[in-house]
Amino acid sequence: MRVGILTLVGRKFNYNLGAILQAYALQKTLKDLEIDASLIDFTPSEPSLLKIVLNKLKQKGFKYIVRRALLKLKLLNSVLTFDRKLEAKREEKRSQFINTHFNFTKHFKNLGELSNSELEFDAYIVGSDIVWHPGMPDLEAYLLGFVKSGRKISYAASVAERIPSNLCPLYRKHLLNFDSISVREKTSAKFLSECLGFEPEIVVDPTMLLTAKDWKKLSKKPENFAEKPYILVYDLYRSNEIVPRIIKIAKKNNWEIVCYNYRVAKKYKLTSFYDFDPFEFLWLIQNAESVITTSFHGTVFSVLFEKPFYSVDPNFSSFRITDFLEMLSLDSRFVQDPAKISSLSFEDVDFSEAKDKIKREREHSLQFLKEALGV
Repeated sequence: MRVGILTLVGRKFNYNLGAILQAYALQKTLKDLEIDASLIDFTPSEPSLLKIVLNKLKQKGFKYIVRRALLKLKLLNSVLTFDRKLEAKREEKRSQFINTHFNFTKHFKNLGELSNSELEFDAYIVGSDIVWHPGMPDLEAYLLGFVKSGRKISYAASVAERIPSNLCPLYRKHLLNFDSISVREKTSAKFLSECLGFEPEIVVDPTMLLTAKDWKKLSKKPENFAEKPYILVYDLYRSNEIVPRIIKIAKKNNWEIVCYNYRVAKKYKLTSFYDFDPFEFLWLIQNAESVITTSFHGTVFSVLFEKPFYSVDPNFSSFRITDFLEMLSLDSRFVQDPAKISSLSFEDVDFSEAKDKIKREREHSLQFLKEALGV
């Protein structure tokens, strides 16, 4: 059986660590099922800024636009202060990783090219990650509107936010023609049910289809990395709020701080892992004394590796994290306000209940995938 995977990773598209690792995990899982899987190399188009603002203004209101604009400015400021050589090294390492570990189709640069393609897979899987965000460029592609024949399956798709009523007809048009639908969070299932009239199945993110033992075999120690006890800060949004509050905790425990945000790491003279590849990132989590993250996948790997951790509210689709933690009865590890970090306890976490639940959910999710593919 030949399967095409459409997710948010391409040869030159999206170097996010979590996105790459979830795609790797799904491809590996399919390979273990003796399925010939390839990632569809698609780069979605960029929507106009005016269109984005007008749509969000209509859906969310002025205050939401201001909050998002401030967040974007923070991210832009961080990007502009990055070292160009570091940025080039990061892109080179992750591009090399992607081209080494993935099977790709030829590149498609827009929905028209996909629709006119001669792809002939027995089944198409869209997911995981936020592939069904209402504001997604070329959303119809991620709803598999280009598929002419073959099974249509979603695996652990996410919508990120409530679907506007004017877009529900588009979702219904395509998703009601799917053979099997699954999503990653109960909130995504709820949002989709408002359009579809039924709740899709909930499965785990592909990264959880592999065990901690599987990931440990793949992890790789970074070159020239000093082996000192450290706390890992994996954040894309709020490092300026998080890191200053971690410094006292690190000093108290005699820990170094290893931080993803290069600008903040430079400001506080910390080690940055901004340019590390995905397997080096796994090693960092596996060997950290503790982890602070605003990332969904940072949370997942902290749990899989059973590290003392806290997940801080990223202020964007927080339910991705809270639904996951609630499923595992680890709700207490979520921190809404970074100001509370200073008073947190980084003692060991009891993962016994979470481990049992992960095992059950993994088995359920694998069964869904097998039945959806008919293997």
